[in-house]
Amino acid sequence: MNQLLQTLNQKLATLSHGQEGIVKISAAVSDKLVAFKSKPPSIQREILSVCSDPYTLAQQLTHVELERLSHIGPEEFVQAFVHKDPLDGTKTCFSEQKKTSNLEAYVKWFNRLCYLVATEICMPAKKKQRAQVIEFFIDVARECFNIGNFNSLMAIISGMNMSPVSRLKKTWSKVKTAKFFILEHQMDPTGNFYNYRTALRGAAHRSLTAHSNREKVGGTASHLSPNGSCDSR
Repeated sequence: MNQLLQTLNQKLATLSHGQEGIVKISAAVSDKLVAFKSKPPSIQREILSVCSDPYTLAQQLTHVELERLSHIGPEEFVQAFVHKDPLDGTKTCFSEQKKTSNLEAYVKWFNRLCYLVATEICMPAKKKQRAQVIEFFIDVARECFNIGNFNSLMAIISGMNMSPVSRLKKTWSKVKTAKFFILEHQMDPTGNFYNYRTALRGAAHRSLTAHSNREKVGGTASHLSPNGSCDSR
């Protein structure tokens, strides 16, 4: 019984820490918005000037995913899908921020990564530069797939499928799209995401039989299916 109580207290402490982090991040974002309105921003650095190695970025995205996921308890998933009215299947408790705050934050992270990808692609003025950014994110997505980070993979693909990016026909004509189409195929929703589930089982197996840290990252990051609560598209 004492061990059960200790485990419960540790879990509650973790969830509380996650909620406090969300509050601090929200306050910091509000402060930055105020500063942004009062002072013109400096020239924004492009992603390739910050990190030009796809594997390094994929690895860092995986660390972010795991850190954010660690704050989500199973009770939040229950609250997200419990119906307020048993006779009305369209109303859920997902809007109750206090009960699903960590899950809500994870959904927002997914959306932010989507918009980051789309923004970085659209920023360059020349088609050649935009094509380079697209190919860079395709390589990042492939590295995410290799290490089992399917949530970031889905977010990157979603960002590249956004209208401002997908309509850049001349830019896409300069991109080697074979790798992108393969990744899209893995996330194909056909057959209740059959391809995705097959890849997920493969990632879990690779993690169990891994001989290096690069391979071990895999199964731990394969956390949510693309038709789950974290895909808000």
